[in-house]
Amino acid sequence: MERISVQDHRTVYEQMCKDYLNLKLLAQNACHVREHLERCKNSVREEVHSCRKLCRVTEFDHLVLLLEQRNLLSLLKPDLIERFELALDAKDVSCALKSYRSMLSSHYAAIRRFHLEDLRHRDRRTLLEKEVEKIKLHETNDTLMPSAVNTKRDKYLQQRDKVYSLLQLEIGKSWKPFGRFLNVPPAVLEEIEDRNRQDLKTRIYEVLHWAEKQFADDTLDQFVVVLLKALENTRRKDLKRKIESMLQE
Repeated sequence: MERISVQDHRTVYEQMCKDYLNLKLLAQNACHVREHLERCKNSVREEVHSCRKLCRVTEFDHLVLLLEQRNLLSLLKPDLIERFELALDAKDVSCALKSYRSMLSSHYAAIRRFHLEDLRHRDRRTLLEKEVEKIKLHETNDTLMPSAVNTKRDKYLQQRDKVYSLLQLEIGKSWKPFGRFLNVPPAVLEEIEDRNRQDLKTRIYEVLHWAEKQFADDTLDQFVVVLLKALENTRRKDLKRKIESMLQE
């Protein structure tokens, strides 16, 4: 059997990127009127789980962006395009999607590898961005009482195991939205899920561990702020209150 080179796989991946963009453009071009957009929104309403966000969508490309932000639609997950094709009755979208799926199925492993690599590169911050963040963080810390900051960090370190255990037990199937609110990149979430498909607690642990490692030891008080905000955004204010109580003990 003839072996396909890495360069050939890269070429296939680059073509898939173009084809994915073309799929979205074909669907967008078929969405001529308001009624078409409403049909498309209704076709994904159950997956989005947010009537408020869907109501704010006024353009087809905004709908696509929302789905991509929630990792419901991507180069590796084109299935929702079929919903649009049915809602729009667009034959050209149907033909393009069929061809796209065939190519994706034939080269899935290689395409996925290049896709995740690209996501990792995209999610990495530049050195300049990191330096600016350090300066801002330093300025913020200068306005705080050092003893108060250290106390907050120290209390978190004392209670960290209990915090992790609590979240591993309670976050459940919301672990991925929780991870997104902790600023864990989609590519990292995908890798964590692939490594631990049968172990939800380990997935939650790795999400927490990855998010915490983005903060230096002397800035863990900032991680606590992000953690509590993530729980609030995930609609788990009950867990937020429990952790706040633990950190006051």
